Amino acid sequence: MKFTGSTLIAVSAMVTMLSMGCGTKFGRDFEKQVDNTKTGIFDTKTNIEEGLSKNCADEPKVSDQADEVLRLVSSEEQTLFTVDGKEMGRAKQLKVCIDSSAQHTVVAEPPGCEAKTERLRPPYDFPVYEFRFMLADCKAVAPQATQATPQLEKKLNTRKKH
Repeated sequence: MKFTGSTLIAVSAMVTMLSMGCGTKFGRDFEKQVDNTKTGIFDTKTNIEEGLSKNCADEPKVSDQADEVLRLVSSEEQTLFTVDGKEMGRAKQLKVCIDSSAQHTVVAEPPGCEAKTERLRPPYDFPVYEFRFMLADCKAVAPQATQATPQLEKKLNTRKKH
């Protein structure tokens, strides 16, 4: 019976580490609250909720039930982002407000590239979705025919040939 206290402490420490680890939403929220407390903000729950609602109010909404900010990122400039068939805007990074309890279909289509589609389902624990476009995804732009100037031709012809 002497080990009951130390066993309880060890078990509670393990449960705490497991619940905060692995990048869970609970862990991220807890980390935000700790950081806010360190900077002198003690009413962290109100600040987090206020910050989320303010961000959602500033971003284009997918529907009337939209309540969570989703950040869309593309590797290409001027990507057209469409969420559930509604054009949300053209940018390399775009924030939109979605319904956190619903599924969403996001299409990213940069100019000259094939569109990529993602079907997103709740829970949106880490609401950032990145679209990467490789050379094979984008149509090759035909190089423009350029006439070589006499100086350029001279440089090309004077190179040593091995």
